[in-house]
Amino acid sequence: MRGAAIPSFVLSCGQAAPRGDGYGRGGGEGRSRCVTQGASRAPGRRARRLPGPGPGCVGTRLVSPGEGVQGIAAAHRCAGALPVPPPRRGGAVRGAAPAPGFRQDCAPAGTAGQMDDRKRIARLIRDHIARERISREQFAFRTRLGRSTVDKLLVGLFSDKTLAIVESHTGLRLRAPDDAQDRPADAAPAAVPGTAPRPPEGPSIAVLPFTNMTGDPRQDFVADGITEDITTDLSRLRWLFVIARNSTFTYKGRAVDVRQVARELGVRYVLEGSVRTAAGRIRVTGQLADAGTGKHIWAERYDRELHDIFAVQDEITRNVVAAIEPHLYAEEGVRAAARPPGNLDAWGLTVRAIGLINRVGRRQNEEAQALLRRAIGIEPGYARAHALLSWAVWWAALCYWWPDTQEGYRAAARHAEDAVALDPAEPWARMTLGLCLSTARQHERALAELRATLDLNPCFALGRTAFGWALLRAGHFDAALAETGKAIRMSPTDSFAGIYTAIHGLALLGARRFGEALPFLRASVASFAEYSGHYNTLISCCGHLGLPEEARAFIEARNRVGPPLRVGVLRRNLAGFAHCDVFIAGLAKAGVPE
Repeated sequence: MRGAAIPSFVLSCGQAAPRGDGYGRGGGEGRSRCVTQGASRAPGRRARRLPGPGPGCVGTRLVSPGEGVQGIAAAHRCAGALPVPPPRRGGAVRGAAPAPGFRQDCAPAGTAGQMDDRKRIARLIRDHIARERISREQFAFRTRLGRSTVDKLLVGLFSDKTLAIVESHTGLRLRAPDDAQDRPADAAPAAVPGTAPRPPEGPSIAVLPFTNMTGDPRQDFVADGITEDITTDLSRLRWLFVIARNSTFTYKGRAVDVRQVARELGVRYVLEGSVRTAAGRIRVTGQLADAGTGKHIWAERYDRELHDIFAVQDEITRNVVAAIEPHLYAEEGVRAAARPPGNLDAWGLTVRAIGLINRVGRRQNEEAQALLRRAIGIEPGYARAHALLSWAVWWAALCYWWPDTQEGYRAAARHAEDAVALDPAEPWARMTLGLCLSTARQHERALAELRATLDLNPCFALGRTAFGWALLRAGHFDAALAETGKAIRMSPTDSFAGIYTAIHGLALLGARRFGEALPFLRASVASFAEYSGHYNTLISCCGHLGLPEEARAFIEARNRVGPPLRVGVLRRNLAGFAHCDVFIAGLAKAGVPE
C-alpha cells in the first residue's frame, strides 16, 4: 500500500479532484479558480480545494472513506447554485467555451423564458447525475459525449442535438412535450402508439409482477412486495438499466410473451416469477429470459419457512439479485464476443473481461487483465474497468501468478485507488481496496471499506465473502461466519462458489470447529484446484482431525500448483492475522516441514 492512510476524495459535481500529498503522485489545484471556505480539519482528514466549474463556486468538502456517495450528493447540491451563462446573440448556443469562466462575447441576449428553460434542463441533468450516484466522467461515458460537452451541459450550454443524445441514453425528458416524445425520468419507456421505444445501448431489464399463485387476492402484497424489492435492488447495479415498476405493473394479471415485453418496453432481459404460500411455508420461483429470443438464462426456486414475511422477503430478494447478476454479465460477454474485435468499445471489453474473471483460472485472469487494460486505454475515466483490473491483479498476486506477490498487491491497491477516485460508489473497487488494507493488517480501515462495499450493493456475494475474510483475519470469527454463510446462500452455484466455501471453512478453522470446516474445505478444492491457499487450509484441518493420509495426498496436490509448502513461510505470511496460531498448529500436526 502506498502511504499510511486510505485516500480522501474531494468531489465537485461528481468529479474527483487531482490527488497527491502522500500517495506517490503529484497533487495540484483544481483546473478552475476556487475559494476555500473555512472548515476545521478533523484528525486524519484532509481539506482540499474543490475544482469549481466556474466563477461563484465556493466551498470545501471533507470526505473520509465510506462517505463517497454523500460527497457526490453534496457536490451536486453545490452545482445547483451555479450561475447559468446567457446564450449567444441570435439564439441557440453552439461551440461555447467550457468552464471555467464565461466567454466575453456571450452577450445577455435571449428571453427570460429561454434562460429559465436552460436552467431547468441543467438542473434536471445535475439531479439525474446525483440520483444515479455517478461522476461526470461516467455520465460522459454513458451518453458518449465528450467531457467538455458535459461541462457545458451542466451550466446550460447545449444544442438540440446534444439534448437528443442525452435523452436517448438516459430516459430523461428534457425538451418540451411538443419537441420530443421521450419518457419522464422516473418512468419506464412506455410504448408510443405505432412505435417501439428505442432500447438503451447497454444491458436493460424489466421485472414483471410476480404471480400470486395462492388463489387469495389478499396475498397479492407478498408477490408485489418481492417484485418491488427486486426492482429496487437491481436498480443499484448502475451498469444495468431497469424499467420502473409503474410501467412493469401494467402487465400484472396478463399472460404476455417476453418478446412482446421486449418490443413494448425496449429491454434485453425479462425477469418473471411466482409466489405460493401454504402451511406456514413460502415458495418463490424466478426465471430470467433473453427478451429478444425467449431463451431462458436462469431459473431457481426458493423454499422458506414463513416465520417473518418481511425477513423472508428480504432474503429471497437478495438471493435472486445475487444469483442473476453473474448470468447477466455472462450474457453481455457473449454478446460482446460476437462482435468483431476491432469494434469493441470499453463496455464490450469490460463485460468480456468479467466473464473471464468469473471463470477464476490463471489463463482467464491474464486474458481479462489484457482486455481491461485495452478498455482503460479507450476510456481512461471508466471506473468499472479500473476496479475489475484491481481485483484481477489482487487475485493473481494471491494465487502466486504474479512475479512478485507483494508488488502485485501494491499494483492492485493502485488500481483500486484509481477506481475509487473516479467513482467512490464502485463496489468492486471498494472491495479490492478493503482486501488490500486487510492484507496490510490495517483491519479497521479494511472493515470500513468492506462495509461500504455492502452498503453500495448488499447483494454482492463476493463482496460479502471478502468482508467475512477481513473479519476472521481481525479475530471476529462468529461475525465472519454469518457473512460467509450469507454469501453461500445468496449464490451457491456461481463460479466463485469455491471461494465462498473456502473462506467459510477458514472461519470455522479459526473458530476451532474443525469437523464442521472439513466438508466446506473439501468442496473448495473440488471447485477451484488452482489456488494453493485452499489446500493449505484443508491440510491444516486434516492435521487437527488426525487425518495424516489425506493430508499427505493434499500436500502432493498442493505442491503441483504452488511453491513448496513450508510452515515457516506461512508463519511469516499469516503473522498479524487472528487465525495464524491455529492454522500453523494444524500444518505442523499434518507433517508439513518447517
